[in-house]
Amino acid sequence: MDICKIPCLFGLSEASELSELNAGHINRTFLAVCGGKKYVLQSLNSFVFRAPEAVMDNISRIEAAFAEASDIAVPHFIAAGDKNYAVTDGELWRIYSYIAVTADAAADAAAAGRHFGRFIRIMDGTELNETPSIAGFHDFGRYFSELAALDGAEPEIMRKLDSLRDKLGQVFTDSLKKRVIHGDAKPDNIIIGEAPTIIDLDTVMYGYAAIDYGDLVRSVCRSKDFDISSVRSMTKGFSQGLGGILSPQEISSLYYGILWLTGELAVRYLADSKRGNKYFRGKSSADCLARAEELLAQLDMFSSHETEIKEIIYEYFE
Repeated sequence: MDICKIPCLFGLSEASELSELNAGHINRTFLAVCGGKKYVLQSLNSFVFRAPEAVMDNISRIEAAFAEASDIAVPHFIAAGDKNYAVTDGELWRIYSYIAVTADAAADAAAAGRHFGRFIRIMDGTELNETPSIAGFHDFGRYFSELAALDGAEPEIMRKLDSLRDKLGQVFTDSLKKRVIHGDAKPDNIIIGEAPTIIDLDTVMYGYAAIDYGDLVRSVCRSKDFDISSVRSMTKGFSQGLGGILSPQEISSLYYGILWLTGELAVRYLADSKRGNKYFRGKSSADCLARAEELLAQLDMFSSHETEIKEIIYEYFE
C-alpha cells in the first residue's frame, strides 16, 4: 500500500504531505499531514520487535496508567477498528497526533530526571504483556557473549567488559526488585509541549530502576569531561519523580546502572561494527566503532568518579 494511504486505515484522510523523520535508529517514522493536521506515522521494525502486537498491547496499558495524570503524558495512538495499530503488506503501522515542541528537554537535566522518575512511579503496579518487546533486552551477559562470538574487540577491552559483567552480576541479584521501566530513558525521548510527553514506549519492560537512571546519566554526560552539575540535577529530579518508592537496595544499585548502560551500549556498538545486519539502522561499521570508543571512554570516566557520583545519589535518596 502507498504510505500516503495508510492513515486511511485509521479513519483519517490520505496524507497530502509526507516526509521521513530520521531522528530514531530503529523504526521508520514519517510526518504526515492529513486533513490539514500533522501526525506521526510509524512502521514498527519487525527485525528488532519480533512480537509487535505485544508491544502495542503494552502501549495500551501504558496509556491507561497515564489516563489520570495531568502534568505528564504519553502519546495517544489512534485506533484502527478495535486495535491501536494496522497491518498491511506485512508491516505494522501506528499513528498519533504530532506534538509541537515548545522547549528542549535536554536543556533541563532535573526535569528529565523527574519525568522518568514519574514514569516509573505512575507505572508502579501495572502489569505488562507476558511477551517481552525485545527478548533479552538489557541483558549485558547476552550482548557480551555475542560480542565474544564475533571476536569484536581487543583482548584488553574484552577483559574490562568481562570484569564489568562480573560486577553487575554481584549487584543485580534475584533479590533486587524489578519494576516497570521505560528502558530507553534519555531527554531525546521527552517532548516538551503543552505537557511533558514521554515517547518511544516500545522498550517499556520489567527491569531495575537503575537501568533508567544509568541511561539518563549516560545521556546527559555527552562529553568526555565529567559533568557533575548535570549528574546532580538529573539525580535530584529522578528522586523527586520517584517520590520515595525505591528500597535501600535499589538506591545502592543506582551507580552501577550507569556502568551497566554505558558498557552495554559500547558492547552493542562493537558488535554492530562487525556484522552486516545492524541493530542501529543507518550506521556504518566505522560509525559504530567510533561510537563504541566514545562509550568506552565514558565508562572509564564514570568509573573514575565513583565516589562523587555515589555521594550525589545518597544526598538525594536519603
